[in-house]
Amino acid sequence: MFMNFWYVAELSENVQDTPVHVRMLGFDYVLFRDSGGQAHCLSNLCVHRGASLAHGKVKGDNIECPYHGWQFKGDDGLCTKIPSLGPDAKIPARAKVDSYPVQEKYGLVFAFLGDLPEAERPPIMDLPEYGQDGWRVTTQVYEWTANFQRAVENTLDPAHTEFVHPSMGYQGDRDDYHVPDFEVLEEAWGCGTMTTFVSPDLPDSKMKGLKGEGEMEAGAGNHGPSSAWTKLHFGPHAWAHQYGFSTPVDEKTLKRYFLQARNFRANPEMDATINERNTAVMMQDKVVIERVEPFYTPQYSTEEVLVKSDGVITRYREFIQDWESRGWRIDSAKVGELREEKSFAIPSPARRNTKSWAIEAAPVTQPGIATKAAAE
Repeated sequence: MFMNFWYVAELSENVQDTPVHVRMLGFDYVLFRDSGGQAHCLSNLCVHRGASLAHGKVKGDNIECPYHGWQFKGDDGLCTKIPSLGPDAKIPARAKVDSYPVQEKYGLVFAFLGDLPEAERPPIMDLPEYGQDGWRVTTQVYEWTANFQRAVENTLDPAHTEFVHPSMGYQGDRDDYHVPDFEVLEEAWGCGTMTTFVSPDLPDSKMKGLKGEGEMEAGAGNHGPSSAWTKLHFGPHAWAHQYGFSTPVDEKTLKRYFLQARNFRANPEMDATINERNTAVMMQDKVVIERVEPFYTPQYSTEEVLVKSDGVITRYREFIQDWESRGWRIDSAKVGELREEKSFAIPSPARRNTKSWAIEAAPVTQPGIATKAAAE
């Protein structure tokens, strides 16, 4: 898992003045809104005696620990009150928790889990159709028992559709089936591809006739390590653009916030039908990915037989290697080994400017190891 990216922490509507406990990247956080309605995301562990802040109370702009009443500000994580010391006591400089930058977009609360300065942070994946005339956006949330990389590679894969999704392919029964040559599309924080293939008409009676049987254009790409987009062009004017903002809960669990923008049959009454179809397609992927072995993507390409149609997956893996070489991959094995005797936190931007933190920054894998192994 990688720090220094934006991750969806929760649906905006679920974050109110009552603290919300969430788990991301193998660590715990507290979400809450302050007196002005601003959402905040803090490391969940109180630096006093390790209590869960998410099980405390919101007091104005602060979160109050349920154990001894220590209060921490939402915007910078500094402790503002230690009841046992009295009202005028000096607060120790080490009495602070990590507070992470927050943005609300697309009905989602995003938290930047890392210490990069604002100018250096990767952006949130763009959803240009959101709020635009002629487009209808629906939101669904799924949870998979899968590693983020396996899930993203499935989305990127132009060859799986024919066999995994019956409504999008012929299960290999057409003698002329093949993945056409494609160009890998490069972006700053990911890659993708668009291809044209032959598919049957959509099976649902409310969807029939949308495209008919024949050629359609489709493709997918990644943004950062765990989020991805898919574009389905059923015809010249009937498009569905899908955005999966996936947050690794831990190395083995993925929570996916799935937004689909459509410019056809955009009346709200069609939402249930669209969502039902999306869920069915998602389950087809889920069944395959949750059975893939080994659980994690192999470290060495020689452990698999990759072919030309895997080109976009190969490029995505190069991005993964680059981000690891920057020292952004969390050493989950070390964290797990020490979990019962030592606490860690994803370092927030404040750690670059202030010293003396009670909770140690999460360890990362040694930069360059993955890149070197791949080259060999």
